[in-house]
Amino acid sequence: MPRTNPQVRNRVLLFFLIIFIIFVLLALRLVWIQVINSAEYQNLALNQRLREVKVEAKRGIIYDRNGKKLAVSSSSQTVVAIPPDVKNAKQTAIQLEKILTTDYQTIYDRITRNASAVYIQRKISDKMARQIKELDLSGIIFTEESKRYYPENSLASHLIGFAGIDSQGLDGIELAFDKYLSGKPGKITVERDAAGTTIPEGVREFVPSRDGFNIYLTIDEVIQYIAERELKRAEKELNLSGGSIIVMDPQNGDVLALANTPDYNPNQFADYPQKYWRNRSISDSFEPGSTFKIITTASALEEGVVQRNDIFYDPGYIKVSGERIDCWKTNGHGRQTFAEVVQNSCNPGFVQVGVRLGKDKFHNYIKAFGFGDETGIKLPGEAVGLVPPYEKVGPVELATFSFGHGLTVTPIQLISAVSAVANGGKLIRPRLVSEIRDADHNLIEKNEPVVIRQVVSESTASLTRELLEQVVADGTGANAAIPGYNIGGKTGTAQHYGEQKYDSSFIGMVPIDKPSLVVLVVLYDVEGPTYYGSQTAAPVFRRMTRDILRYLKITPENTPEVEEQKPETLVLPDFTGQEVSEVEKLLRNSNLNVKIVGSQTKILEQVPFSGTEVAENSTVILFTEKSAGFHDFYVAVPDFRDLTREDAIYLAQEIGLQVRTNGSGKVVGQTINPGERVSGGTEIILKLSNE
Repeated sequence: MPRTNPQVRNRVLLFFLIIFIIFVLLALRLVWIQVINSAEYQNLALNQRLREVKVEAKRGIIYDRNGKKLAVSSSSQTVVAIPPDVKNAKQTAIQLEKILTTDYQTIYDRITRNASAVYIQRKISDKMARQIKELDLSGIIFTEESKRYYPENSLASHLIGFAGIDSQGLDGIELAFDKYLSGKPGKITVERDAAGTTIPEGVREFVPSRDGFNIYLTIDEVIQYIAERELKRAEKELNLSGGSIIVMDPQNGDVLALANTPDYNPNQFADYPQKYWRNRSISDSFEPGSTFKIITTASALEEGVVQRNDIFYDPGYIKVSGERIDCWKTNGHGRQTFAEVVQNSCNPGFVQVGVRLGKDKFHNYIKAFGFGDETGIKLPGEAVGLVPPYEKVGPVELATFSFGHGLTVTPIQLISAVSAVANGGKLIRPRLVSEIRDADHNLIEKNEPVVIRQVVSESTASLTRELLEQVVADGTGANAAIPGYNIGGKTGTAQHYGEQKYDSSFIGMVPIDKPSLVVLVVLYDVEGPTYYGSQTAAPVFRRMTRDILRYLKITPENTPEVEEQKPETLVLPDFTGQEVSEVEKLLRNSNLNVKIVGSQTKILEQVPFSGTEVAENSTVILFTEKSAGFHDFYVAVPDFRDLTREDAIYLAQEIGLQVRTNGSGKVVGQTINPGERVSGGTEIILKLSNE
């Protein structure tokens, strides 16, 4: 036999050794895959074949306190494209653009995308879906999604807020309680082959979604409607930037209505400027003016630094550290008791009370009533207002605090604080949500009233309410009175620094013995000669509270309620050259309001003019200086159309305009268009239906 070459033999051995090592490694790898780590690779293989489809949860319903639906979720069609199945992309995009709000280029880009499926437009109307289905376009299918819908449109829009395209809460209750409302999405899992076809006996799994929980608000839909109606009326009749109204049950902190103007429709929230979304009742602060005197009164009575029969003297002004603080009444109120100081809303009188109370105690009471802190109302964007820190409060600041200037509050803070006076001295956290329940009506969470602290005693709160009752019965709040009901309240007027703009307000409680309602009206940036809270906010309070009392079937307490009579009218004489004090007395005895502009004693001009027919409770402006002439006062012309002759005259005289009419019936035309800005005293000719 021939001898094998050793070199060849070694090469063969090396080759077989390498092959052996490779087989060993492959065997080890096979053991690793098939035995040791088999579960992981099994899952990877399964995931390549499985497709998950998300099942959107239905968002919970928002109800009012009586079970009326304020926010619901309804089924909506979403247009989906399967790009590989689209036959003629250009023609398909052209046809879809004619129906949808999405533009051609966007549609074309989506249906030609390298993807298995893509949204074209989500949550379209039923009409759009019907039109597209009729086209029977290849590669275009539909999927069902949930769409948020607000059946009452703009009602309580700032409170409820809105949800976005993916049903996520973006504002208001929708945002604050999103974790309860949103629910939990489910999924459907199916097994497909390499071509994407569903395997008949493949793995299938269905995990159902959990619908969101339902929210039950303390809001009453009817009371909310009344509040918004009166805000819109005020917006139409007065020159202002907006307003807020809050209605609260002081006994438990329930918010029965929370309204702002201007408002928006959450069904089309994107069509409105973002500033319209702002909930001014909790996010904006303002100087409360004389409404804050309720806090001063309760604090001083609780500390015993003043009694209702203590005597004060008001010469028309008071000086504090060299600063002169004037009374709204030019010549002052003279000798008066503290009860009359409250009734007359006398600033110099309240300054003296604030000084008696002192910096330490007064600042502590302001904080104890909740000012400078969040109320805990559980809505996004709550402001805290501005209460100057203790070390920055000097004699002048202390004096101005006493009548509501030099600090700012939010409407929700103010009504919460005054509700403490209404309920016997307890500061209660305002409550918007009473219960949270699931779809089967099982209770998930119940929100009980929360008492934060006892601020003043029951006796102090009761005495404060008695004094406030006289404000409405015989004082500056007379325009808020409702026949048959005992009401306590306070007007407020605060001027913007350096501007002829005012925040006007009124806050009242009824019935006064044990109030079941506290109502706050705030009108922002009021311009023109009619701006006092007694002239603007108090009538709004009267109209809406009267309707709320009827709705709640709260019966009159004293004299039976009678139908309101149309005000008596009289013709104004010429007051030029007469003494202010004498004319003021004459006008007030004739049931007219008086506004004096200037510091002189003789009348130079008047609005309305002499010979003008004015209604009872109208305002007469008396000018004592040429520099303060009525031509410098401007007012927005109201829309008189559809008003009766008597109502048109009454409205015109309230805001300082003259009107001339012939005939009777309703107003069908006017010589100056609504919304025009004209000088005070301008004459407008009204055309009546029966001329």
